[in-house]
Amino acid sequence: MEEDLSSYIFQNYRKDEPYQPTDEERETLQKKHEVFQEITSEFPVSLGKDASRRERQERIDLDVPDSTLTYGELDFVSIGEVFQTIKKRYAVIPEGGVFYDLGSGTGKGVVTGALLHPFEECRGIELLSGLHGISCQVKEKYDAKFPKAVAENPQVWSSAPKVNMILGDMFEVDWTDASFIFANSTCYSHEMMKQIAEKEVPVGTIALSMTKEFPSNKWQVLESVRKQMSWGEGTVYIQRRVTEE
Repeated sequence: MEEDLSSYIFQNYRKDEPYQPTDEERETLQKKHEVFQEITSEFPVSLGKDASRRERQERIDLDVPDSTLTYGELDFVSIGEVFQTIKKRYAVIPEGGVFYDLGSGTGKGVVTGALLHPFEECRGIELLSGLHGISCQVKEKYDAKFPKAVAENPQVWSSAPKVNMILGDMFEVDWTDASFIFANSTCYSHEMMKQIAEKEVPVGTIALSMTKEFPSNKWQVLESVRKQMSWGEGTVYIQRRVTEE
């Protein structure tokens, strides 16, 4: 493990040399994107933004800065390209394991994880009940459509990961069994990023964070890359949990 870990630590790529998918990889990603759109087409970005804004205005019990709950969505193809980067340059996403989306909104990020890699389970944790309610509807679509897509396209998918949407505070829910973490963290405070970074997850856990890297020597940045998201272009940090030494 130590030998493998050191090779990842010293492998660095600049932002101006992103991984270029092969034609076959692009075709596979396009097929996954088509199924993603079938599952999520009834849930546009505006639906999540409206639900988030309405609940933030109505609830006075939210003990977090309003800015940290600003709603935004990832772009499926962009995140798919990041997954390809991790698999081809670092080979550190084993089959199985548990994917977590911290602040999962309408659940599209959870579905994205399930379509991009054969995790055992993909879980989303969302604080706002309105967004959680929408995510449960997205899960219903996933459960209805994705197993059929897997059966019809065995060359693309080997399994349909279980999907679970959790209503709660990410810092009160146990996600210490994570093997892969996604945090759409553009509006997260430094303190929130520090809290996430200090969570005791297994060494080797992969994390993607937006705009900000985790402020901790427990995490090593493997690479950062600019990608398009619902709000515009942003930097995705690919990180790996390491020992403090």
